[in-house]
Amino acid sequence: MKNSNEMGLWLIVIVFAISSCNKNADNNDKSIVYQPVSKEYVVIRDVGKLMESDDEISKHIDSILSGTISSEFISTGQKQFDLNDDKIADIGFEIIDLNQFNPGGLPQSFDSLAARAIPMMVEILDNSTFHYPDALLFNDKISENGNWTNGTSVLGTFLNAGQFQGKGERYLGFRFPIENKHKYGWIKIYCSQHNDTLRIIDYAYNNVFESPILAGQTK
Repeated sequence: MKNSNEMGLWLIVIVFAISSCNKNADNNDKSIVYQPVSKEYVVIRDVGKLMESDDEISKHIDSILSGTISSEFISTGQKQFDLNDDKIADIGFEIIDLNQFNPGGLPQSFDSLAARAIPMMVEILDNSTFHYPDALLFNDKISENGNWTNGTSVLGTFLNAGQFQGKGERYLGFRFPIENKHKYGWIKIYCSQHNDTLRIIDYAYNNVFESPILAGQTK
């Protein structure tokens, strides 16, 4: 009987240990929140194609050109993202033309376009300190180190001023400031050479306060 009780006790201990390991594994899995996006915003250069196109951005620009919308800028309009699923927009992206509104049609050259990020409930990593945020490489560490800003920032613009412009897929570092603590994350972005295409690919953040994350890390 004693041996049976001992075996039963050991069985309980083993089951508890396995359960604890599984629970810890689940918690570790959930520490990184990952979400694919795959949204692309393109400013069409050709006026004829613009008139024929039925997508949301082309309609918006066509409305500006035809005078339906009163605006001084050609723009995709701001596209907002709720990164942590709390029903509040955390960051927005847009492409704007820095030339004044032109009633005769789209400008021939689109080198005046600018792709921008507009942080709302997050801060973004900008070690340039003049609103050109860092275009991080895969596995770059995102943590408390560096300069963080909540101001509108330029991903790409004329004279190759932005750090994302024409660089392929790069990572924008961001963090949630919550009661003097932070959760760190990244957004993978593609910005074309002429800033007429802005692609938001995916994002992730570490759900553990003050814990770093690597650019591109998904688990």
